Amino acid sequence: MTEAALKTTTLMNQTPEIEKGRSLWEDAFNRLLKNKMAVIGLCYLIFQTLVAIFAPWLARFPYEETNLALGAVPPDWVHFFGTDDLGRDMFTRVIYGSRISLMVGILATAVSVLIGVLYGAVAGYVGGRTDDILMRILEILYSLPFIFFVIILMVLFGRNIYLLFVALGLIEWLTMARIVRGQVVSLKKVEYIDAARSMGVGHVKIILDHLIPNVLGTVIIYVTLTVPGVILEEAFLSFLGLGVQEPMSSWGTLISDGVAAMQTYPWMLIFPCVTLMLALLALNFLGDGLRDALDPRASKD
Repeated sequence: MTEAALKTTTLMNQTPEIEKGRSLWEDAFNRLLKNKMAVIGLCYLIFQTLVAIFAPWLARFPYEETNLALGAVPPDWVHFFGTDDLGRDMFTRVIYGSRISLMVGILATAVSVLIGVLYGAVAGYVGGRTDDILMRILEILYSLPFIFFVIILMVLFGRNIYLLFVALGLIEWLTMARIVRGQVVSLKKVEYIDAARSMGVGHVKIILDHLIPNVLGTVIIYVTLTVPGVILEEAFLSFLGLGVQEPMSSWGTLISDGVAAMQTYPWMLIFPCVTLMLALLALNFLGDGLRDALDPRASKD
């Protein structure tokens, strides 16, 4: 076999390597990993969540146990965050408080996403008079101060931690609905929605299978901004005495107690504030990273 024939045979036997395609979610995840602050925020949130989950095993003292003889002592090797004026271990109360605060943030946000996404998707897809009516209802609800709404619920149904989840979720869904509605209005005019209609696909299936999945990127970004907002609202309500009740604690109740004693026992205010601040910073860093990662224009860079 001549040298030319040998080269031809070798080239024919070589199969070109086909680069494996990646989905948009894989590209977004890779871009997210390149954002150091977002990764740090995500790692801290995972750590904070694990601390909240394993709080009963990490706490050295029962969270409701008082020791009036001990009173308030500064941080030491026994009480890492010191104790409050009733002799309760602050480290225990902070990590148990993270359970309440994170649970309020996550569950209230889940309520707002469930209501807001469906409401906004229906309003944006149906359009016309239905859209006008639904948006006017939304504007009326926007005009009601949320604190009065929560106070009314607390007065009518009593102070209940689960009611707090629902009350905060019923407030936060308003902005979610407006965001989703705007996205759906622009998406319902694209070709694949027209193709689905021409194939006889029902309206409900179009909303659930085509429109909502295509706004998930925007929803995920807004969720990371909603969770810290809900946590702050719960802290505000607890600070006013309308949130979590004793002997349970959240970051808001701990900060409220710390403010009352900050001149005498400053550690009662410092540790809950720092813990809340770190959680909010981590959520904001993650939200910024997700916004950049899920932005379609970023794939062109």
